[in-house]
Amino acid sequence: MRILHLEDNSDDSELIRITLSLAGIDAEIRLVASRQDYVAGLHDFTPDIILADYNLPGFSGLEGLEIRNEQAPDIPLIFVTGSLGDDLAVTTLRLGATDFVLKDRMARLPDAIQRARQESEQRLERRRLDVELAAEREVMRATLDSAQAAIVVLDGLGTIVSANPRAASMVGATPASLPGWAFWEVFPSPSNAGNAREQVRLALEWPHLPARDSWTMTTVGGRVVTWTSGTITSPGRAERVVLSGIDITEQRQAEHRVHYLGHFDQTTGLPNRQHFLQNLEERCGKRNVGTPSVLAVMLIALQRLEEITDSDGEEAIDRICQAMTERLKESQEQEPLLARVSENGFALATELVRGCDLDDFAQHIIEALSAPVAVGGRQQVVPVRSGVALLPDDAADPRQLMRAAEAALHYAETSAERSYSFYTPLLSDQARERLQLESELRAALIAENQLALHYQPQVNLDTGRIEGLEALIRWQHPQLGWLPPGRFIPLAEVCGLMNELGAWVLQEACRQLVQWDHAEIAAPTVAINLSASQFTSPSLFVDIDQTLARFGIAPERLELELTESTSMRDPQASVAIMAQFRERGLKIAIDDFGTGYSNLSYLKRFPVNRLKLDQAFVRDIVSDADDQAISRAIIAMAHQLRLEVIAEGVETAEQRDFLKAAGCDIAQGFLLSRPIPAAECALLLGQPVSLI
Repeated sequence: MRILHLEDNSDDSELIRITLSLAGIDAEIRLVASRQDYVAGLHDFTPDIILADYNLPGFSGLEGLEIRNEQAPDIPLIFVTGSLGDDLAVTTLRLGATDFVLKDRMARLPDAIQRARQESEQRLERRRLDVELAAEREVMRATLDSAQAAIVVLDGLGTIVSANPRAASMVGATPASLPGWAFWEVFPSPSNAGNAREQVRLALEWPHLPARDSWTMTTVGGRVVTWTSGTITSPGRAERVVLSGIDITEQRQAEHRVHYLGHFDQTTGLPNRQHFLQNLEERCGKRNVGTPSVLAVMLIALQRLEEITDSDGEEAIDRICQAMTERLKESQEQEPLLARVSENGFALATELVRGCDLDDFAQHIIEALSAPVAVGGRQQVVPVRSGVALLPDDAADPRQLMRAAEAALHYAETSAERSYSFYTPLLSDQARERLQLESELRAALIAENQLALHYQPQVNLDTGRIEGLEALIRWQHPQLGWLPPGRFIPLAEVCGLMNELGAWVLQEACRQLVQWDHAEIAAPTVAINLSASQFTSPSLFVDIDQTLARFGIAPERLELELTESTSMRDPQASVAIMAQFRERGLKIAIDDFGTGYSNLSYLKRFPVNRLKLDQAFVRDIVSDADDQAISRAIIAMAHQLRLEVIAEGVETAEQRDFLKAAGCDIAQGFLLSRPIPAAECALLLGQPVSLI
């Protein structure tokens, strides 16, 4: 998306870019601050949308709006400003601005931009249809001139004297059968007969006036026809009234179609977001202040649609959305406001009795939507997340209510505990904190000395020697201090930074190996974790090859760890990717083994070197018989497949002793060593001591 940003503060422009990127909008932003640059940008940059501050030195956003109105009226313009009073806001909208967003509420900018683009596209579509309709009217005029319009000639009593074939065909008659009948007895539908008779009477009583204004009626055949009357006066003949009829049925249908496209989703027939907001505003406007109920808005997001699309195609998504629409309608006793507000999102608004069990309300809808749907010849469960907000408890108006529901939905989507969430003011604070932390994480990727690798030794249970190091990323936040991965890795996954973080870890691990080599420190294999997005990234092998070549590191000195769930997401593709790892000489380990679904027929085909027994089994391995049995089975199976086994999370001597007795090869955990900085790790590697 090309964005022309009228702003004198480059930091604000960068914040906008980050905000849009978080929302999945890839934007090319040209920052301008003067009239000359602004006008030039309108023409040579050809933006999709204009964002404008209201006040700039020597040039105002209002002037920018006037120039836009004159030179590029089709480009949406949104004011993004620090403050804008109600009067100014109304003035800007009246003068043609599309919307306005306050800088301290930047989170709503992506939605405002998407709505602006949709409205712009709809305007262009309506204009295109208007052009088509205008052309059609020209054709109709030409048709009338060539006697293809419906032409009916009446005498002074309104009786049909003659009609052309086009007119006769409108009512399923022949031209010869119509003379002698009154016009209003033949052409109009019964509900339009009175109006048709009155129009004929006026034409007969005022014959010398110019052609009268047209009037529209529906014929007995269901066609919508616009009629125009005129008179013919000839010497020696009574005056005749000529009615010329133009069939505008298709035009009306096209108008209805334009309205439908602008307000409804074609797949489900539900209102779209814009129409839902209009309906919601009408509903709120009719509510009395003392209404003993609350208006609940639930936003619903269907999960995993991208995977289903990859597997079964877009038609499967259409079937799922249609099924969900029917379930939403059936889930409510009273007819609610329903809408499809995004590709994977629905909205529901309904009145609830104050004090009712909101959990029951949310769970009832979630359960209705969570039943399997027939997709691709099998029953597919589509995970659902939802957020709920109440009016007047959580918001004062419909748009605030939607924002509150969106905040609750976002929390539900990032929570592993519940599939739905109710709005609280804390959620808005958390959203701002996440946005801030994401911005700081992006900055940390290009800053020095903020990100670092700590290394946790992997120890041979027979010799006590260090046989490997797992590289674990840490972030030294300028204000918050050292942050563990659990604090920022989920955020990186959500905002699409995992590939960049993974590339940084790969380069830093190689750089550290080179540094240890120069210091003549014998470093073992270093294991680095691959995220799911990295594992399937088209640039993965290019990044690995270039990094190894840049630092001169032998491939066998690195071990790539990927989780069991990642490896089994697409087993056939995983086999092919791992084969390329093996061809390069890289070692491979399956992490968190035993916690996901493993098809052994694929596991034996994976060219891996090690399985890592998940710490979930190690934690209670001394006291839990099931954990003992599972751990022994995994160790025995791995050895049959000629794989080494690493046990994670070893924190007690009893756990270590059990694993050693069970035949486990290697262990890592706090008992042996915590993850430590590279400098401490160098001291540990330089001491030929046993860690057992």
